Amino acid sequence: MVEPMTGYLGAWARATPEAIVVEQFRDVVPASTWLIDAARTAVESGRVLQLVTGARSGLTFPMESLLGDARAGWVVRDEGGGHRDGFLGLPLDWNGSRFVPEKGATIPPPRKYSPGSGDLEVRITTSFPAGEPLKLGRSTDIAMRALTGTGPIGWGVAEPVTEPWSVSGISAHCTRRAPASAIVVGEGVTGRLQVSQVDDVVVEEVRLSGPAAGSVDTRRIEDLAAECAGTVRQMLVGAAPGRTQGVRSAIPAPPALPYGVLFGHELVSAVGIAHVHRTPAARVRLLGAGDRKAVWCRFDGGASAPFEQLTDILHHYATPAGS
Repeated sequence: MVEPMTGYLGAWARATPEAIVVEQFRDVVPASTWLIDAARTAVESGRVLQLVTGARSGLTFPMESLLGDARAGWVVRDEGGGHRDGFLGLPLDWNGSRFVPEKGATIPPPRKYSPGSGDLEVRITTSFPAGEPLKLGRSTDIAMRALTGTGPIGWGVAEPVTEPWSVSGISAHCTRRAPASAIVVGEGVTGRLQVSQVDDVVVEEVRLSGPAAGSVDTRRIEDLAAECAGTVRQMLVGAAPGRTQGVRSAIPAPPALPYGVLFGHELVSAVGIAHVHRTPAARVRLLGAGDRKAVWCRFDGGASAPFEQLTDILHHYATPAGS
């Protein structure tokens, strides 16, 4: 049974026992307040959010991240009336309750992109054990200044953001209702900051998209790695070919091509310097001082592909991706 949903979810939402289906036929779909509410409602009710857009629509990076975090789906309606997965290109059918893969359908090969094309993508994870001062938003500020030369401009709980940049404002919002998230913006950069708590440890994860990967001097990335070395748990830098100017197109694209990964002092202390020196990456550098040394691994110039190097490194440290 399909029921229309009205009120705070907007006029284009439909609910079934398995899904909340939202239609947004606009050039760029942002993470608006009611889409965030729709995602929350879907998760809390044990259903999946499925966002339906046109073939020419794009998603802002915060909206793309929201779909990933909510394990939601992006359904693209082609001009001929067919449907496909917006990320993978897999043909989809409506089964009466939700969109599902067509019987016998396979994922088509993604379009080929030049290596390093698209937006720069940065993901930084920082842990704050009990007793340590909470410096939420600091990684966002460091990353934006390193990559663009200017700090963050604003933040908010949805797009468009409504608050001027404020570390104290971010901290108050995230600590008051953890787990919590906020959208952050800068000059040519947009992203999402999430805060959660595991036992007595507060974990902050920042994901940023932009500027264009080809426009960022590698020295800026090196400076970012050096500045993050003493504080972050992990940083992953790559280039997302399917995303430009913070907007993901509806043309299926491969995942972000990794450029480098930084592991913080906690891991370095745990495995030892000798193990670090054996890291299977094209370029390996120890950064930081004293007992807060980090290891920065770059994949450019290696004999194997960046994805293979990243996989080898994760096996080397027995560390799951993103942890």
